Amino acid sequence: MKAIVTLSSKGQLTLPAAVRKALRLERGDRLEISIDEANNTINIAPIAGIEALSARISSYVTIIEPITDVDAYYQEHRDDERAD
Repeated sequence: MKAIVTLSSKGQLTLPAAVRKALRLERGDRLEISIDEANNTINIAPIAGIEALSARISSYVTIIEPITDVDAYYQEHRDDERAD
């Protein structure tokens, strides 16, 4: 998708509704602008919020029960080591 925007006298750009909708941007979202000097272009990308980052990394996380009885845990695993 391409869009043409006009730079205001204050140096501001307004992203067209179609662009905001395609990128699921909402008021207050933060965007990162990077400049490609070799091609004389700018790239604009949304910065993921904490919810998006949480969803992205959740597949790498395994939730385990905390050890509440250290002695029992030690005995259980000590017995496992002896069995090997």
